[in-house]
Parts: sequence; C-alpha cells; structure tokens
Amino acid sequence: MSLEVSGSKRSNEVENEAQEIEALVYSAKVGQWQKVWDILGSPSNPRKGYLINVIPQSRRWGVLHQAVYWQDPNILRIVLKFKSCDSDMKAKKCMSACGETGRMNSLDIANAYGYTAMSTILSNHMMNSVREQKIPTFQPYDGYCDNKGLCLLSVTLASYKPAFHPSPVDPNKSVLTLLLDIFTDICRGDSRWKKVQEVVADSVYAVSSEKAEYIRACIDRESFFGQVIRSYTNENNSIYSYLNMAFRRQREQNYSPSADDLAMGPYCVMYQMLLLFWNNLERENTRTYRKMVLTKTDADKYTKGTKFVWQSIVSSAVQHDHTHAFPTQGPIGDTTIIFTIDNSTPCVWQPRNIEAHAEFEETERTYPAGAKFVVTNKKVVDGEVRVDLTLLAK
Repeated sequence: MSLEVSGSKRSNEVENEAQEIEALVYSAKVGQWQKVWDILGSPSNPRKGYLINVIPQSRRWGVLHQAVYWQDPNILRIVLKFKSCDSDMKAKKCMSACGETGRMNSLDIANAYGYTAMSTILSNHMMNSVREQKIPTFQPYDGYCDNKGLCLLSVTLASYKPAFHPSPVDPNKSVLTLLLDIFTDICRGDSRWKKVQEVVADSVYAVSSEKAEYIRACIDRESFFGQVIRSYTNENNSIYSYLNMAFRRQREQNYSPSADDLAMGPYCVMYQMLLLFWNNLERENTRTYRKMVLTKTDADKYTKGTKFVWQSIVSSAVQHDHTHAFPTQGPIGDTTIIFTIDNSTPCVWQPRNIEAHAEFEETERTYPAGAKFVVTNKKVVDGEVRVDLTLLAK
C-alpha cells in the first residue's frame, strides 16, 4: 500500500535535526550559550523554539536544567522567555552530583543543589502557556502535509535517531516511509528491537514507572509489541491521556510541544508503527462508530463534502450501541455528535483490532494518528448530530 499523501512534501529533516538537537543540548551542558541561541533563535524571533524542551537519547537533562546548573541569572531568564519553554520539564531517570534527579523539574534541581538565586527566579516565573495552549478538535485536510502535521514523530526520530534509525536517513523519504523502514528493520533483526524497547520504556518512566518496568521486562519482540498496546488501553492511566495530548498538540505551523509530549515521543512512535504496520493486528474494513461531545462551533465544521484529519490516535466502536463519549482532552461542549465511519477503503489508515493485547475486553478499533476522512452525510436525530464518514486512503 502506498504511504505517500497527495500534495505532501516527501522530504524530511530528520538527519539534520538530529545533529542540531545533539549540538543544542550538548552546548547547554558545556555552557556554550551562543551556540544554543544560534539553534533556538531568540525569544522574540525563534528559529527552532519547538526544540527547547527536547532531551535526546544521549542526555538526561534538557536546556532549562542546564541553565539552572550554570547559575547565570541572565541565561536562565532568556530561556524562560521563550514562549515554547516548558518550565515544568522533568529530567530523565539519572544520578547527578546532588543525588537522584529523575522526574525533577528545574526548580527541584535548583533546590537540590542549593542554588538560591536560581530558585528565586523560577519560583517567581509564571507557568508558561505551552501547556494551556488552545487545542482545536478539527484539523482541515486541505493543504495538510503528513511530514509537517505529524511533527511529533519527526522530532522524535531526530531526538532518538541512534535507537530508531542508526544509519544515515535518506532526506528524500517521507516520515511515514521512514517509519515503515524502521519497523521492517526491528522486525528483521534479533537485537534491533531491544534498542527501541529501551528508549520506549524510558519514555514512559515519568508518566508511569510501573508501565515502564513492564515494557522493559519483555523478553521477546512480540511481547514487547503487545505490552506497548496494553499500556495504552487502560483509560484510567496517564499514558492514555499523555499520548493523546502529545499527538493533538501537533501543528504544521507554530508547533509548541510540552516537555511531556517530547518525553513520550518514543512510545508514541512505537504505537503509531504498530497501528500502521503490525500484521498481527487485523484491519477493520466494515463500519465503526465514534461518539464525541463538542462545542457547537466545532460540530458545525463537519459539513457534507468536508475533508479532515484526526491528528491523534482515535478509538471507535464496532457496535452502535457501544459508543460513548471518548475522552477528548479538549474543549467541552454541549453538542453530541455520532460518527458512522465507512472503513472499506484499503489503506494503512484502516483501524486495527487490538483486542488480543488490550488490558480490558475491547469492542473497539483504533486508528493511527493522521487518519483522514470525508463527510458524506449529516443529519440530526433526536437531538444528536449524526455524521457519516468515509476513510480516505490519502
């Protein structure tokens, strides 16, 4: 099946961005702040501000943590002025000179080291709006480009390139094609999957140390794949919410991921690959149903002939009477809308049956992030908006 999307740019920046990310965080570590500004830009004119919260595979601290460590008030204030800076960014699991700093944010680290001046600046800093940014529930199809729209995936591949794609990345391939290359590679070798397993387990540590250990304890590739799915399927755990927010904050323009979004990146990439490519998960080609509660403004956007993209991983029910309003982690409205989805179009976007690997009994099918649809009909029945959709191949 083709992975290309009509009108999308096939090129990727993974190789170049991997080098920039490594240089960015290393420069902060050794105090070369001009190099940091060369990459990020300035708070008033950011160049790649969306990278400020990245902690790549080779590092345990990010730029903000290093700014605290260097005890320069001016540097710290500049970093905090970036609109994309997440002041609650947490360190990965690690041992530092002050002791264990895993899950610590910058204020925690300042307090642990006894850096009073840094603690004062951070304590007086208003929490950045990166976590409170408005997240629309509707992504138009027109002009949409997978390479840019699914930017969490591309930034993660760059940040964790040694694990996911240790060889040079072909800049002419689409991000989806790269994912297929990676998945094929880790399914072929006896050891490649273990490299990916380690970064995936590490990525959920800050959200759920229990799930991280479950993933790390898997002794073969199949059980690893299954545990990735199982960790997601309990809606009461934080992984479900964090993953969906990470995908839904993706933007073609002005991407501003939180630190948690980027920290969850390897897990998001792995789950996306399973939904796209794992043949053990049967594709659904019949109708499924999804119920949502939206604002009237958002509900009105689903008009006949309209094409749109669901940016996150989305679940749908196989039976109409099993629909319920899935957590949207977005605006709460008062308009109930039920989607009836025709999944007969053969493509990688068809929803998968994950029942065999779910933590609880499932009667749902799950779409990969980036699935595209067209509205074929719309009507109101007993106060509910009924919208018919057809899945698009590209």
